[in-house]
Amino acid sequence: MKSLKFITGAFVLSAFCFQNVAAQSLAQEKTVELTGKSKNKGYLGNVVIDDAKQQFDMVFVTKDKARKIEYEVYQFDYDFKLLNNFKEAERKLKGKRSKTKTYKGDYWEVTGVTAEGNMMGKLVLKKTQYVHEWNWWRGGYETTKTLLAKEKPKEMASDGGDKKRKLYYTSHRDLSETGELLVCALINKGIMAMAKEASREYQIMHIDKDLNVKKKTPLTFDHPQALLYSAELTDRDEWVMVFANYGGQGMGKVQADDPTQLTFIRVDGTGNITERFNFNTKCNEWAIFDAYYVGNDVYLYGAGNIDKPEKKFTKPPFAITADAYPGGGTPEQRLTTLEGMKFDYLQVVKLSGGKADFVTAVSIDDINAKGVKPASQKKLREFDGKKFVLNGVSVTSNGDLFISGQDFKYDNVGEVKGRVYKDLLMFQFDKTGSFKRYYGVENTAKSAGLLGGAGGAKSYPAEFTVFESPSNPNDVFWNVFLCKDIDVDCSSESSTNYLAGTRTTTTTCVYTPLYQGKMGKIDASSGTISDFNTFGGDDFYLYIDLEDDGKGKDLPYFSINGGKQIVYVARERKGGLKGNERWGNNIWFGKFDPLKQ
Repeated sequence: MKSLKFITGAFVLSAFCFQNVAAQSLAQEKTVELTGKSKNKGYLGNVVIDDAKQQFDMVFVTKDKARKIEYEVYQFDYDFKLLNNFKEAERKLKGKRSKTKTYKGDYWEVTGVTAEGNMMGKLVLKKTQYVHEWNWWRGGYETTKTLLAKEKPKEMASDGGDKKRKLYYTSHRDLSETGELLVCALINKGIMAMAKEASREYQIMHIDKDLNVKKKTPLTFDHPQALLYSAELTDRDEWVMVFANYGGQGMGKVQADDPTQLTFIRVDGTGNITERFNFNTKCNEWAIFDAYYVGNDVYLYGAGNIDKPEKKFTKPPFAITADAYPGGGTPEQRLTTLEGMKFDYLQVVKLSGGKADFVTAVSIDDINAKGVKPASQKKLREFDGKKFVLNGVSVTSNGDLFISGQDFKYDNVGEVKGRVYKDLLMFQFDKTGSFKRYYGVENTAKSAGLLGGAGGAKSYPAEFTVFESPSNPNDVFWNVFLCKDIDVDCSSESSTNYLAGTRTTTTTCVYTPLYQGKMGKIDASSGTISDFNTFGGDDFYLYIDLEDDGKGKDLPYFSINGGKQIVYVARERKGGLKGNERWGNNIWFGKFDPLKQ
């Protein structure tokens, strides 16, 4: 299940902004040499900001074994002068990165329960072991889930009513910190009964780690429904689902009259339905790629088709479930299928105050008709609606919506197979949902080989963020973090079979993308985009995942002075094969200061 991304809103975005084209350059740069163990080993685990002291600590993890962690700390002032360098055996966070990412120790386990559907669509509960390990690099826990055994709730496999009616799996949310579960299941009244009765009854159940059903919340519909989208919002401890009216051959007597009606459901962390309302889609075949919260508003976006919406209902893989039965596999499998399809429309929906503020579906032809490119780029990189990902949303203070992404192709030739990411895509809508323009920018990352196959830097998608000028909301800066190279770290282990007289060597390699930053300026009013400037230097690569800070992306910068300035951090790479041959001893800092531009 994908997590929804939380954005604190345009006011946060506007704090990281610049006022003119010249402001695309850095206000201050400095290179500092590391002197301790961290120059040859370890990794950047955390950055601790102290505006009161006008300094920040860079915490490097130099030993992380057997639950014992050793750190090396470098303290800098806000002009990047090194103030102190010391070691610590234990160090805990001085704050929180979000409401839910509280430090609870470096390692802990929970045995709980999760849910899935079997091949017939029936609800199956499984005992699950969650292992939580703190990642100092990301500032949060990485959770590993291991399925143990199939189980049944303590109240039979039913809805808990007078009849032992089976449950069809629909969706779930794992509460991995406690081992508990929220699950939505359709009550199976029997195939014959469901073919005759229009109504559909679901149960949202809160199940504890011992398989006790703590709470049941009914969710009923007057007609058959298919699950279109499901995701959790961990920062808010909420879960959202979108259902679509479902129909087709043999369902004419029970299906709803309107194939385009959708139902938005919001569920809190204990299983209560806190919001429910209907809205209509223009794309009757709509693949919701993701959803973002901005303040109290919800933005849903994805590609789709408009195919006789007056009579044709949604169907898999656009729907996750097909009424009572499984749809296009798991949500992850469904998304992979959808990303490889051809679409004619891009649809964006804004939900606010219990209704849809707007539902916009713009065609591929209309998108390219309003396409814009940087001046030095030979031609517009057009959007064809084939094989693309959308992975970033920003809303400016005047309500303009920017959605970024990339298109890609599959490479099935050669030793390395997989995706090759191509051009950079940005779609702009105004506050009423009207499409304004499309920006198509060429990906200048290095290709793998002469034919541009998989295995090179273009095998990794770019990261994006958008900055807005505090003095002029029409000045928007598109910051792209582009994979330029790949770091390869290989280790070998040998074993000897003395009886057979043989020796076996196993080599394991870890491939890490190396990112550099580029920035271009968009005039949101006139619809122009500048050429992109690169920062950081050829031999320095950005630390991705320095902070999340509620913006929905892990990006290679942190903010100082209450968000009025931002600092990029990059590490020198020498290009060798191992140890200190691969990485240099220097760290590069670059600061943007909008007040000095």
